[in-house]
Amino acid sequence: MKKKIDLLFLFYIGLIVTSTCILIMWITPYGSGVSPDSTTYIGGANSLVSGKGYSITHYPPLYPFFLAIMSLLKNNYVQAARFLNAILFGLNAGLLAFAVFLTTGRNYFSTTLAAFFFFSSAPLLVVHSWAWSEPLFIAFSLTCIILLSVYITKPKLPFLIASSLSLGYALLTRYIGLAFLPAALIVVFLGEFSRPLSRRLSDTLIYFIFASTPLGFFIMRNMIMAGSATNRHMAFHPVSAFSFFRDSISIVLFFIAPFSLPSGMRPLIFGLFAIFLLIGVAFWVKRQHITFSDINWHSLDIKISIVSLVLSLSYLLFLFISITFFDAATPVDNRLLSPLFVFLILLAFSAIWAASQTLKKPIIWWCFLLLASLSIIIKIPEAIRSAVDIRENGLGYTSRQWQESEGVAYLKSITTEDDRSIYSNGSDVVNFLTGKESQAIPIKYSASTREKNQSYDKEIGAMCKEIREGKAFLFYFNTITHRKYLPTEDEIEATCNLPVLKLFSDGTAFGILQR
Repeated sequence: MKKKIDLLFLFYIGLIVTSTCILIMWITPYGSGVSPDSTTYIGGANSLVSGKGYSITHYPPLYPFFLAIMSLLKNNYVQAARFLNAILFGLNAGLLAFAVFLTTGRNYFSTTLAAFFFFSSAPLLVVHSWAWSEPLFIAFSLTCIILLSVYITKPKLPFLIASSLSLGYALLTRYIGLAFLPAALIVVFLGEFSRPLSRRLSDTLIYFIFASTPLGFFIMRNMIMAGSATNRHMAFHPVSAFSFFRDSISIVLFFIAPFSLPSGMRPLIFGLFAIFLLIGVAFWVKRQHITFSDINWHSLDIKISIVSLVLSLSYLLFLFISITFFDAATPVDNRLLSPLFVFLILLAFSAIWAASQTLKKPIIWWCFLLLASLSIIIKIPEAIRSAVDIRENGLGYTSRQWQESEGVAYLKSITTEDDRSIYSNGSDVVNFLTGKESQAIPIKYSASTREKNQSYDKEIGAMCKEIREGKAFLFYFNTITHRKYLPTEDEIEATCNLPVLKLFSDGTAFGILQR
């Protein structure tokens, strides 16, 4: 009987993985979306494939490494990213379903609902449609959470090492994975407090060594090669803690129920709901005379709830610190919070199940499933709209907008005999879509530190001189409006008084005609 159940479960998980893989393949016929970050990942992958090594320090190497492997099977980085994302979307859905299955009494209905909650979420669909490192990061982080929860339930060395290695690979995928390291070490040390202190200390040390060594070697290599650990510089740019956590909560709540409400109403409604829920649980706990000793702290549902909660809070805190001290340009958006979305799905299913079992009130669980079903119904239309839009128009630099760009077509038409340098407010666009080398126009201030560029006047003057002398020309895309750290087209015209070479629907070429 057990063998039949195991085979059925494997078939069931395989069905979830396969269907979600097909979904991503279907909605991305243009290939994965490409953004400025994506061009860097693709450049790193191309460098690895060509045998030049990995010279980037600003981003860890693991996602470009996987991209390079996929490109050997599919000789096109955009399509390679598409196939990799499809695999990762299926893997992440499968990992989440597997974890929920284990923590909800092997209940197929609950597991199916969790899987639907995952792939009916427009933000997660979109994140897995870009050539970004988040999907790989989510895969390693989920694996780490599951294995760490199993370890503190059954403290065995293989689970400890496997979890720590998963975290180590997450760190090599995104630096923000460092948020999980102190949290995971605390969980290892306190997770099974009845064990001898010496054993807990040794296991914590083992976890730290295996989790931190891969990134440690990469940082040492960066220091030797580039003189910088991560190409990030500390600069204090204070962020309102209230605004940060308010925005984060609003984004999470919109992920749960994506419909429009007046400003401030969403947090208020969900806040009141949470208060009533906590009051109700407290009432039942008091009525049933339940104490901490009555809770089965050794059960996997409790362990995975605790681990998910601790790592989620650690992620938010580290993100706040990172924006405050290292990168002010980091936006609090769906992309950045996508790992948190997945952790919260797992946390909700495991914690509500544990509460219903502890209180011996199945009604709590069934009410939660009803609310989860309602959320899925609300989310599906937005997910369908996002999927159809991506399928029809693409994303980023692989979208129809950029593929049909008049400015890009003009830049492609420039012959190799034209040896003028190209300046642009979209140098990454030019490099990626035309294959031609271009330089970014001077920045007014650093996007990450917000420090003023003291050499701006000198740099803009040198660029304008090159253009007026016919040694370079400038293409300014009017469709790129989000780079506030760059001078506007009007500011450049006012400063340089450059001749207009040609006008296009999506930009302007400045320079002089070659004779």
